[in-house]
Amino acid sequence: MILKNAKIISPKDDLNGIFDISIDNGVITQISPTIDADGIDLTGKVIISGMIEMHCHLRTPGFEYKEDIESGIASALAGGYVAICPMANTNPVVDNIDTLDEIYARAKGIGLFQICAITKGLKGQELVDFEALYGHGAIAFSDDGRPLENMDLYEKALKTGHLIISHAEDSETLSEELAVERELNLLRKSCARLHFAHISTKKSIDLIRKAKEQGLNVTCETAPHYFTFNCFDVTQDGRFKMNPPLRSKEDVAAVKEGLKDGTIDCIATDHAPHSLDEKTRSFDEAPFGVVGFETALGASMSLVHNGILSMSQLVEKLSLNPAEILGLCDYGCVKVGTKANLTIIDPDFEWVVDEKSFRSKCKISPFNNMHLKGKAIASFVGGEFVNLEEQYANNR
Repeated sequence: MILKNAKIISPKDDLNGIFDISIDNGVITQISPTIDADGIDLTGKVIISGMIEMHCHLRTPGFEYKEDIESGIASALAGGYVAICPMANTNPVVDNIDTLDEIYARAKGIGLFQICAITKGLKGQELVDFEALYGHGAIAFSDDGRPLENMDLYEKALKTGHLIISHAEDSETLSEELAVERELNLLRKSCARLHFAHISTKKSIDLIRKAKEQGLNVTCETAPHYFTFNCFDVTQDGRFKMNPPLRSKEDVAAVKEGLKDGTIDCIATDHAPHSLDEKTRSFDEAPFGVVGFETALGASMSLVHNGILSMSQLVEKLSLNPAEILGLCDYGCVKVGTKANLTIIDPDFEWVVDEKSFRSKCKISPFNNMHLKGKAIASFVGGEFVNLEEQYANNR
């Protein structure tokens, strides 16, 4: 397959211009200003290294009425993702080889890299067998959904050398920044590496920025809802209920600045689907978590259209940085000789979010009825072409 006249943006490969690209048997074989052969005309479209979701919840096993692996993958593909990293807070918890192997046996059509629990049962009392789980494909470890507050265990986990992803929350105060500060102090002692999930406050961002300046091996992510909405957007039902919660306008501005100056490395959705019945309860009764795969690109493109990030910087947040943090080969690049993992975007396509049309089982979203600009129209996943033209056409 030859794709012609697209703007290819790949910061890792110093590509930012109009090129033709040839893909043969799933491998990128040529990138050139002109390939003398017929192909698919992508004038006005953008090809980027494929989007990677490093923080999501597929609810399998145990909560398939909210989402299952198949519906979650369909939703991720619809959003333009080529790889996803589900969290471990399922039932049973992904803290053992049997559960991990079961998930991998069902994962089809996308790059799926499972994040396993740090502690058995997410109870914060006993560490999992890191080496055994890593040997069976665990990409990282996190007790996401519950903060790990046993600092002795935390230090031992960091010293394994595996990537630890923090759900930064102080259980007594519910403070994000207190947990961030506590864990950064631990990182200073252990000389390990640490990634903070769903960062949402100015104070947390300031702490992480300072830690990076001091040379600590720390990275972090935020989610589209933390740079799109603020606490005044919250409604009486649960569509805006998430953990951490929506913050002040000052915090939203700080998130945007953190993305701009590189303090925040990645944009992850924290895709956390629930049933319609659960999310339409009162705010107090509804569970935490919002659906995110299918609106993430459009919401994130607002950062480009509003001049906060360049398109190249956005690619870093959605693809390159997650690939490098997770150590994923054949991802985060557009390079001859590599397996094609690409997302093809119409950056100027304007559309209205319709939650009822989601591929996810979750049909309620804080982004519903929003006008977004920018949408994935196709992708290559492990060299396989995924055509999103039908859903693209339905939104014209």
